Amino acid sequence: MNNNLMLKLTENEMLELWKTRMQLLPARRDCVIEREDGIDIDAVLLLDIREWYAGLLTTGRVDWLPVDDFRSEVRCEVDDEGVVTAALPTACVRPVEWRLSGWERSVTRFYRPDSYEALCQRNIYMRGDVVMPVAVLHDDRLVLYSLDPGTASAEVSQARCVALGEDGTYRFSEAALPTIEDFIARRL
Repeated sequence: MNNNLMLKLTENEMLELWKTRMQLLPARRDCVIEREDGIDIDAVLLLDIREWYAGLLTTGRVDWLPVDDFRSEVRCEVDDEGVVTAALPTACVRPVEWRLSGWERSVTRFYRPDSYEALCQRNIYMRGDVVMPVAVLHDDRLVLYSLDPGTASAEVSQARCVALGEDGTYRFSEAALPTIEDFIARRL
C-alpha cells in the first residue's frame, strides 16, 4: 500500500470539502444577511466530519486509510508460557498486521476477547504458536499467542496500524470520498 497517495487535509479544508460536496458552496458573498435564529452550519458540519472520520478509521477499507508501522513504539511483556502482551500506541486506531520476531507469519485477524478463537487461547494445546499465531484485541492492548514457553523477551518486527494524523489532519484516500454522501444520506 502506498500511503503517499493519501489526501491530507486540515480541518478547514475538510469543512470546505464537505460544503462543496453538499452543494453549500460557493456561498453568496455580494450581500450581508444577519439572523439571530440561524444555526451555526460550520459547527454542525464539524461534528459530522469528526463522526464520519472516526467511523472511517475504525471500519473503513484499509487501503483507504493511513497505515503506519509502530514497531519502534511498542513495548511487550512475555509471561512464562510465551504469551505476549503489547500495549497499543496512542496514535493506533486499529491494528492491521502484526508480527513478532520468531513467528513464521504475521497476523492480520484480531479477535474479540469473547470470540471462540480467543477462548481457545486459554488452552495451551489449542493456542496459537510461532507457526499459526493468534492475536486477541483488547481495548488498549494486544495479546499475542505465542512464543515458545520460557522465552524471556519479545521483539515486534511489524506493528502496522491504522493511524491518527499526528497534527490533527485528516488523511484518507480519494476513493473514500463517496462515503461522505452515504454518511449524509443516513443522517437525513
